[in-house]
Amino acid sequence: MSREEGWDVDIETCSPEQLVELAKQLAGSGHKSQLAGIQREMVVRLRKTGVTNQQIVDTLIMNLWKGDRAALVVEWSVALGISESEFERLIR
Repeated sequence: MSREEGWDVDIETCSPEQLVELAKQLAGSGHKSQLAGIQREMVVRLRKTGVTNQQIVDTLIMNLWKGDRAALVVEWSVALGISESEFERLIR
């Protein structure tokens, strides 16, 4: 991930807990590219452990306490590298 002005976090060296905390802090902010990078890093790590897109989508939907499901689909379909319609299909 290229470093933007004022952004000095190497997400590849962050622990999973740190990534989640960073994502929570950036949610709803104007730092969309940083949040997208964190989401992609999470997906890469999960895939390395054998987690499927279906499992990721199931977890995301189960943990959507409040907020816009459509926004979740848009953001995370990019991170997963799938279309929005494929993400919707995986929701079941």
